[in-house]
Amino acid sequence: MSRIFKVLLLLLTALPSEAQKLTVRDFEARPQDMDAQSNTLERRDRNGKRAAIIKIYTSLPSSELTFGGSGQGFVGQEQHGPGQVWLYIPRASQKVTISHPKYDPMSFYYPTDIKEGRVYSMILSPEGKEVSLSASARNAEIWIDGDSIGVSPLNTYIPYGTHAVRAKLGSLLFDDDINIEREGPSQFSLQMEHENLKYGDVIVDVDNGAELWFQNKREGIGQFVTRLRGDDYVIEARKPDHEPATTTFRVVPGEVNHIKANAPVPHLGYLNIMTVPEHGVTVTQADTVIHTEREMQLPVANYEWTFSRRGYTPVTRSFHITRGETLVDTVILHKIQYVPRNTVYGAVAFTAAQRCGVSFTVGGMWQGIDLSASYTLGLGRTKKVNWYGDDDNILDQITDYRVDEWGIRAGYCLRFAERFGLTPQLGFVQQHLIAGKSAGDNFTVNCLSIGARLTWHPVPHLGVFLTPEYAIPLGNRGDIVNVCKLADMTRGGFRASVGVSVNL
Repeated sequence: MSRIFKVLLLLLTALPSEAQKLTVRDFEARPQDMDAQSNTLERRDRNGKRAAIIKIYTSLPSSELTFGGSGQGFVGQEQHGPGQVWLYIPRASQKVTISHPKYDPMSFYYPTDIKEGRVYSMILSPEGKEVSLSASARNAEIWIDGDSIGVSPLNTYIPYGTHAVRAKLGSLLFDDDINIEREGPSQFSLQMEHENLKYGDVIVDVDNGAELWFQNKREGIGQFVTRLRGDDYVIEARKPDHEPATTTFRVVPGEVNHIKANAPVPHLGYLNIMTVPEHGVTVTQADTVIHTEREMQLPVANYEWTFSRRGYTPVTRSFHITRGETLVDTVILHKIQYVPRNTVYGAVAFTAAQRCGVSFTVGGMWQGIDLSASYTLGLGRTKKVNWYGDDDNILDQITDYRVDEWGIRAGYCLRFAERFGLTPQLGFVQQHLIAGKSAGDNFTVNCLSIGARLTWHPVPHLGVFLTPEYAIPLGNRGDIVNVCKLADMTRGGFRASVGVSVNL
């Protein structure tokens, strides 16, 4: 079988100068091959008998081969991988006719009786002859039309026509064409030379990340490094949405040939873009500032640009430029809303009053309407208060108090500058006297509050505020009035908070 595959490497469809013919080589029976009797591979003829199989080895495309000429007809035909066709035939068949569009039809008479359920093989090739190839360096490896066939010297079958022959041993090389003719020589001497006398190193570079195609094969992106025989060549640079560009170059043997290939020319389209505001807008692509105009001619591609201006929220837009067409678009930038109209916020502040404290606030705003709730943790204690027994008027306790506050407020935010907001507020504040389990614990003072919150926003979502406020006591209960008087604590009164707020 090794001989069959060796010959298959040489079965080419070269067009000889004489009449085009096919030939059948090495037809033989294969008694050890049981494929025709396999349950999965066998075929039956119309008499129910096992068909014989002829395994045809050829380099010709099976789709271009037509088989006929059998008086009993064929049972079937199958393709078994590249270069192998199985022909199922009835026993006692006499001949086969083989047709191909490039060659004269041929009739082949089987040289042996075809028996039931047996396997036979043949090699089908263009007509040629046995030739002797001898390289000037013994044991040099020989290739014919790119297929390795062994080492020199050797005899092999080659179809008629012109074939590329290459012999190589170390740095010695033969690389040329030979012509196999019916009446021509059968012996060829391959005179080898140092390969630098015929070949040169080649480095091809191209800009723009283009693909380099050489002899209908993609060889690289941006660069192609190879070794070529001294001659003239053409290389093509390709890229999607670009016009291909070709470059002709000559390879000088024995040298390193640096070739700068022509880059493919991009297809062009147009972009007509307007920004609002019109002036002062910076356009960047991948953090690189690019120059833009109202109407631009651009290579066909996908673009992603970011439009920005101080005091405005940046906008990122994607554009697809189509060949020969104009894309019209408008990019609107919106001013940064330092003072929000719709938000949820939290704040912490220091509250200065007769009794200072730390205030915590949560709130929300919708269309400028502000609602919030706060808690102020008092710092420090009040003046001590003496408590006497109701029955005996004997001193019972001496107590001081921490003053905490709860409050709810409503207001409306007025934006009178880009970063400043003023929110007049009306609320309800409740002061709590905290003394543990001592007398007067959790006494409360209810107040109506009137104030405003002035906020400055250095950056979006963050504000620094000042809240002056006046609390007016509601009611005049004697016990709480007396306790506040003794503790030197003012009911209600003026207070101011300074703090930081965070908008979500």
